[in-house]
Amino acid sequence: MLLWFFAPLIAQIEKEIMGLFSRLFGSGTPTKVELLPDRIWLTEEAKWNGIASEVVERADSGSVAVLLVAQFPTVLTKLQEIAEQQAGDIPVMAVMASDLSVDLGRQLTLVESPVIDIIVGERHPLRAHDQQLEQLTDALPCRSRLAYHLSLEDPLMKTFAGEWVHQILEQLGMKDDETIESPLVSRQIAKAQQRIEQNLCSELEANSSAEWLEKNFRSADSK
Repeated sequence: MLLWFFAPLIAQIEKEIMGLFSRLFGSGTPTKVELLPDRIWLTEEAKWNGIASEVVERADSGSVAVLLVAQFPTVLTKLQEIAEQQAGDIPVMAVMASDLSVDLGRQLTLVESPVIDIIVGERHPLRAHDQQLEQLTDALPCRSRLAYHLSLEDPLMKTFAGEWVHQILEQLGMKDDETIESPLVSRQIAKAQQRIEQNLCSELEANSSAEWLEKNFRSADSK
């Protein structure tokens, strides 16, 4: 069979077609944002320590600034504590996702070539809020890297990964300073967010993810 011979040509045609669709209808995904894999920690304390360590790593990797982003005020408080502990040469700021804006980006850098690192301390129970954050990030006047940090103790994770998951991972030898970075887990998080959206009874404001779920999510057990 000569299919292998034509494979490069077929791949090039597919690439050109996808490029045409992108120009006509838009790509639908951020163009200046590098979305890093979800980072799942065993415990909440390990997550905060991991975020603090990543701030230092990002500062040493050529980033011009690090933004620590929260979806809820309780997480913002923790991220502010981490930001205040940093003594490096680049600015480290903690902000709410809703406060991320082009103006904020311009305060940090005015050209497109530098990179801002955005470290998010949680995922919102609704996928749409995460997607909105990614769109706001894409609107910044520079390139950026965006990473979500979660722990098995986060309320969203508890909707599908109970204490038994934590116990199994510990038995397998996972340490507090290690993370899970798996497309499979990321897909499970997306499915959990979809399930929450399908069982939404309201969308009231809250100070934490746990409070938000208690106010707005009608779980199967409560039906």
